[in-house]
Amino acid sequence: MISRDLASLPRRDAYRILSSLVIPRPIAWITTVDEAGRVNLAPFSSFMGIFGPPMLAFTVSRRRDGSLKDTQRNLKANGQAVVHLADLPLLGPLHASGAEVEPDISEVARLGLATETSLLVAPPRLRDAPVALECRLNRELDLGPTTTLVLLDVVMAHAAERIWNAEHDCADASLWTPVVRLASVVGPNYGALGETFSLGPSELP
Repeated sequence: MISRDLASLPRRDAYRILSSLVIPRPIAWITTVDEAGRVNLAPFSSFMGIFGPPMLAFTVSRRRDGSLKDTQRNLKANGQAVVHLADLPLLGPLHASGAEVEPDISEVARLGLATETSLLVAPPRLRDAPVALECRLNRELDLGPTTTLVLLDVVMAHAAERIWNAEHDCADASLWTPVVRLASVVGPNYGALGETFSLGPSELP
């Protein structure tokens, strides 16, 4: 067994180790809009769902120069976002949207991604994403000088018909290939959900 004291390591080393162990991680692909109406798009793999009440949580770090990333700045300005989950056909633009560009450049326009109007929030939805969750900012919690935990209320959920199980009125994981993040340095950076299993209800001993 290999052991590492993460509290004693530099931040970058602790991140590299922990992000290689906590896998697979779902990726929040988030659209926001700035005060000029420009659409920003960025991926975040420190991300999770909170299911009662319906919420999402993700962490965002500052840019290398200490400034806020566009997603966080836009959320502070208007408190609205759409969180998408991408499948394997969208891996290319998902990865490309993580590049740092100037705030006046829209990743959606740069990558040629089609959008459609959201129902309850200003940021648009990505037309080809199989899942889109319209959200409003609930709160932010600073975790240190460079990292913020962002909590979002989910106010509207959209899913492509091709991933929907009409009988159970929910998405069926066996019908699509969600993209996930793996190790940040060692081995492949991404994976996709493959074979799924159903074991029936569990019983406590």
